[in-house]
Amino acid sequence: MIAAAVIEEIYRMLGERQSSQRGIARRLGVSRGTVNAVARGRRPAYSRRPAVHYRGFQPPSGLPRRCPGCGGMVQMPCLVCYLRRRWLSP
Repeated sequence: MIAAAVIEEIYRMLGERQSSQRGIARRLGVSRGTVNAVARGRRPAYSRRPAVHYRGFQPPSGLPRRCPGCGGMVQMPCLVCYLRRRWLSP
């Protein structure tokens, strides 16, 4: 997975229109296909998604890592584990 900061930098560089997609890819160390996917809107900008707020839950952030509770690759805190505790616990 590519860091959200890199995706944001691609958006910024595409907006400036000073470099080609190939030049952007070379500078940021990503593939031309990734830059093209961002340019065409096929690659989500994770930081531009609206935040989902649940009562008593801090929205996930940061790079994905292995959740100690469920074992999934998620941004912490794990929403799946939160919902399981909240709705499936007696």
